Amino acid sequence: MQEKNNNLTQEILKKVKQHKKYKSIADEIVVEEINKYLKSNPSEKINKEMIKSIRKQLHRLYSSYQTGKKTKREKYLEELKTNKNNQELLNNLLSITISTKERLNQYPELYKQIFKITGKPKTIVDLGSGLNPLSYPLMKIKTLNYYAYDIDEEDMKFLNKYFKIMKQQGLNGKAEIINLRKLENNSKLKNLPESDIILLLKVIDLIDEKKKNISEELIKQLIKKTKYIVASFATKTLTRKPMKLPRRQGFEKMLERNNLKAQTIKTDNEIFYMISESL
Repeated sequence: MQEKNNNLTQEILKKVKQHKKYKSIADEIVVEEINKYLKSNPSEKINKEMIKSIRKQLHRLYSSYQTGKKTKREKYLEELKTNKNNQELLNNLLSITISTKERLNQYPELYKQIFKITGKPKTIVDLGSGLNPLSYPLMKIKTLNYYAYDIDEEDMKFLNKYFKIMKQQGLNGKAEIINLRKLENNSKLKNLPESDIILLLKVIDLIDEKKKNISEELIKQLIKKTKYIVASFATKTLTRKPMKLPRRQGFEKMLERNNLKAQTIKTDNEIFYMISESL
């Protein structure tokens, strides 16, 4: 029976990843969504509704944050080798994903305000990083150790190429796959490097599930490994409409419950919480 279930899971995995939007998402993440679906909707056969539902969840986790420029990024990366200080090229790179594009004109002031609270970091861990590490030149830091983690294999390969190019500019980086919704027996999460800042930008809404507040346990684990956690939430929907409750009262109560202090910074599209055990 177990072998039959495994075979079905592998067949569904292949089917889901036939679509180009999902083919580079780590198998572990896709299988997790498949298992969730089958638990709620037991089936021994693949059907269109099943594939559509699983892809919809994966779209929420990742694909909805992409723009049409993803196909051009290798070209931009090649140009970066000889134009490391080209502002137009940096803008093109940061326009690849929606979140980095939204922050494009806000990054310099945003980092200035964050570092005013946290101090300039020597090491950053970025969980659910997307392509945020591309904003390094806007941090105005001479040298930085940057560890990026996300669920898309192609994005992580791309970032490792970027880190290699930017090493001469003082950026020592490494990008890897991680599953933030798996808290138990997660060796990568357990062995995260010590850091000055851990970034969780627009991540918490994605990893929390109904009746399962993953983010609280995650933050309790992470605060032991860093001086500050910087968590952000969108204040506008993907259709650009303002959210009715942009501040996250439940999140703020959770921080209080765990004796964590926070200061906030607001931009046009996000609210940022600088979290520490003592502020």
